[in-house]
Amino acid sequence: MKTILKTTIAFTAIILTNGFVIAQDIHFSQFDETPVLLNPANVGVPHEVRVIANYKSQWQSVNAPFKTIAVTADGRLLKKKKNHLGIGLDFFSDKAGAGQIKTTQINFSLSGMVLINKNNLISAGLMCGFVQRSINTNSYSWSNQYDGLAYNAGRPSGESTQALNFNFIDIGAGVQYSFGSHEMYMTANNAKRLNLGVAIFHPHQPAYSFYGDATRLYMKYVFHGDAAIGIPNSNIVLKPSYIVFLQGPTKEITPGLTAQYIIQGDSKYTGIKKFTAISLGGYYRAKDAFIGLIKLEYNSCAIGFSYDVNLSQLKTVSNTKGGYEISLRYAFDTYRRGATTSRFF
Repeated sequence: MKTILKTTIAFTAIILTNGFVIAQDIHFSQFDETPVLLNPANVGVPHEVRVIANYKSQWQSVNAPFKTIAVTADGRLLKKKKNHLGIGLDFFSDKAGAGQIKTTQINFSLSGMVLINKNNLISAGLMCGFVQRSINTNSYSWSNQYDGLAYNAGRPSGESTQALNFNFIDIGAGVQYSFGSHEMYMTANNAKRLNLGVAIFHPHQPAYSFYGDATRLYMKYVFHGDAAIGIPNSNIVLKPSYIVFLQGPTKEITPGLTAQYIIQGDSKYTGIKKFTAISLGGYYRAKDAFIGLIKLEYNSCAIGFSYDVNLSQLKTVSNTKGGYEISLRYAFDTYRRGATTSRFF
């Protein structure tokens, strides 16, 4: 009974804090490591080949945790031409709580990139995906199953006991402006990079109900930006970033800052030395959580770990424990050695 009451309070707090969550998208705390999910205009920018895997576990202290897995892969075509194409494929699976509400989605994305000059790039992308949602009502407890003294799983609930599911086609589109100057070296470290983007998802507002009623998935608007600012003649790169999600009655605003310390740069000619760096930072998800982050990078690979410290009304039952997230990234480029990042290509 105590567990059920705790779960009820928790989900009530989630609804009060975040709005009507049933018709709201999933999200990752390390949004810089979900570029393709953030905006299809990111496909093929800035890396030639990129593969990222994400895992998130949330609300373990409440009851059954929410678990989300995502894998994305994208690359660039027509690399020897001024204008480029990007192609991407991403997959994610989300299981929410004791009710085993599952969302599985696979998306195909295509982008076009126009290199205005060596410092400025415009990209635009389209996404089309297939979504399946399911729920197993057998895992729930219902008020009709209380006999006045105790819970009795053998009593009829009066609810459907079958697994319910539905499918729909999802679409999205976005644009992005990118600026880059110089390159980041251990000796100079005077580069500057900026990305500003906007995307829209679910413009057709697909049906979003297990029971066939009029519930629709809210249209989502995404505004995002990030920068990398090398501190001249130092090993430090500052990386401010932000995201804004607007979806129906809900919104999410998350600004943040990480500081990257370059331990070792690539060998300029031999390639014997490999780029090595560590990043520390944090984000603040407005009225919800503080997110601490650490990231290690070696050559073309990176691993990131973040933890959400819950600050919302849910902290009463979560004891401020939100959840952890892990990201793994591999990115390949053929730009000249010695630089820790390229301008664009």
